[in-house]
Amino acid sequence: MAHNGRVTTDPSPVDLRAELERVEREIAELRPQIREIREQLADPADVRDRTEMLTMAEQQEAILAVIEVRRDELRRRLEQ
Repeated sequence: MAHNGRVTTDPSPVDLRAELERVEREIAELRPQIREIREQLADPADVRDRTEMLTMAEQQEAILAVIEVRRDELRRRLEQ
């Protein structure tokens, strides 16, 4: 299919599955990191810079949300 003078091709199911596996690994790595940050925030004995930690947790959660959307998109494409 031509688009703006360029030829584009859809990724193969094999490529989509490989990307889905990579995305799922990223999700699996991020979740425990976020959980650890949140646990540290909940610990009143931990006196680290809570604002910085909260920002870090929120950034990680935003990244996770984007990756989860990509995962869902890949799953839909593979089901077609």
